[in-house]
Amino acid sequence: MHKSNLTIILIMFSFFSKGQSNLEAKFLESNSDMNLRNMYQRIVWQMQPTNEYLFDQTKGEVKYIVEENGFEVIVKPEILGTFNLDDKTFLWSDKNPSINEKLNSKVNSFRKTLPKKYQKDKFKSTTEFNSNLLSLFSYNFNSNGFDSKRQDNAIIYYSLLDIKIFKDGNEISIIEPKNHTIPIQDEQNIELIKKFHKEKLEINKQYNDERISSDQAFEKIKFIHLKYWLNEDSYFFPALSWPCNFDEKSILEWKEFKIDENRLFVMYTTDLGWTTESYAYEIDSDANGDKVIINEY
Repeated sequence: MHKSNLTIILIMFSFFSKGQSNLEAKFLESNSDMNLRNMYQRIVWQMQPTNEYLFDQTKGEVKYIVEENGFEVIVKPEILGTFNLDDKTFLWSDKNPSINEKLNSKVNSFRKTLPKKYQKDKFKSTTEFNSNLLSLFSYNFNSNGFDSKRQDNAIIYYSLLDIKIFKDGNEISIIEPKNHTIPIQDEQNIELIKKFHKEKLEINKQYNDERISSDQAFEKIKFIHLKYWLNEDSYFFPALSWPCNFDEKSILEWKEFKIDENRLFVMYTTDLGWTTESYAYEIDSDANGDKVIINEY
């Protein structure tokens, strides 16, 4: 091969690698922020995959029914695209004639910021990449969060813009698109939760290795739980599990934040192997010692 041609190929490889690397860095940044925003929705109105929902393109809304809280939550969505589970292709929403154009007004401008191979009308993809793409899209447009739902043989990916919460038919809250959490730099509560997790993990490991019986394991793990939980409601007593989603080896990120003036939380994001998931503990900011946890999400 001629030296000049080799140089051109190396330059092109360097360019595309750098572009992909930049995209991965953007995914990390957006996921870190959007995990907080989704957690806020989970805390405030119990946003979770098991909620009954109705996607109404004509009205331009997604309605969630949160039975436990008696909430009806109306979200204005911005649809990013759909993933065909049969041929594993992602199709941008503004290139999909079945999607109302009022629900994809931001998509074209976002697509143009991506590497060329992702600017095609549709491309081969994975659910992991789609989630990262949705996170970046939602972050770029300062959304409240994001969600995805399976419909027949496809998954629809969308951002959460304006959110209205109703109870007994009355509107009780409006959540405008932005990050509603306040980051805290103090590591004290994070270190406390890490200690709690380490002690729980040891009991689960002992049980998994058959060094203690199930009765012994439950007694020990309940004792550890009550060392750290101010709220002693048995509803929150832990189950035995292996592997554990709170194993420090699988945790990607820790955060501490406040919402609504003085509600304090420690959140951790863990790699489950097939996906990532975030969890949060609510901390009583007035409690002393280790016994401080009052809720989990």
